[in-house]
Amino acid sequence: MGDTLEKPDFRPIFNPTKHRPLGSPPHKETIIKDAFRLRTLMAMGALAQIVLFAILPYRYAVVPALILTLHSIGSTIGQILVYKTNENPYMTGVTQGFTSGQPPSWQTGRYPNAPCSSSIVIFHLGVSYNHPLGPACPGAYEVYTHFMNMIKAMDEKKEEYGLLGMSSWKQTKRAIHNAGLTVFYFRDIEGLLKFAHDKEHRDGWDFLHALRKKGYNHITALHETFEVPAGAWETIYLDSPPILLGDTTIKVTEKDGSATWYNSLVDASVRPLTGMMNRMARGKATARERYAW
Repeated sequence: MGDTLEKPDFRPIFNPTKHRPLGSPPHKETIIKDAFRLRTLMAMGALAQIVLFAILPYRYAVVPALILTLHSIGSTIGQILVYKTNENPYMTGVTQGFTSGQPPSWQTGRYPNAPCSSSIVIFHLGVSYNHPLGPACPGAYEVYTHFMNMIKAMDEKKEEYGLLGMSSWKQTKRAIHNAGLTVFYFRDIEGLLKFAHDKEHRDGWDFLHALRKKGYNHITALHETFEVPAGAWETIYLDSPPILLGDTTIKVTEKDGSATWYNSLVDASVRPLTGMMNRMARGKATARERYAW
């Protein structure tokens, strides 16, 4: 029948839920592991093995290393065998095909029938330790505590700040990968400014200033803010679990007063979401773009 003036809403991948989604703060074990170079981790393992040889007979000292080696080999073989079936655990949560992050209406939870129809604020908050001791350097624990307090406050006051969601990442440019970055998505700049003036952010900022006055300038703290208008952003994911903007949710208060959370991930196989220019609502994509990112 051809195109019509009234286009259907985008189809969400996930059903609305009455349970508030949990935040995704950085994992402590990842922060510790990535703070050391590979040779340092190997040296630590070798030192542990030397200690075992020093206090235990040879036949017993090799047992821990042997168990860990056999466990790694066995689990890898098992995962490969499972991967050949339809029960691959690494595919848990992966949505097959193309999807896109398209936040629904804050008022109704209705998904738009046009891509990138709302403005969005992207906020990067990060920290790194420029010191031989990495996250064990002076002031690092306090900075980490303040950083996590900010993350916790953002999650607890998500609706108050207009926060859609967050995700954590590590940089790999430097040999010591101890620079952590959390990406936040806000509805508007006013919500971000409210967070900036709240206690958790002010406490962290004040501590950093006090630390520098003591002569400690080895801790990097950073943030970047991007206020992106409607029609100036686009997202596409292929065979991916919910990630970045596609892993955000909004809370909608229903007519009966109950709360419902709507996820932003939608099916991107429809024409308005095929091709970058289509996803940015800047005209029709070419025939080639319709089947490309």
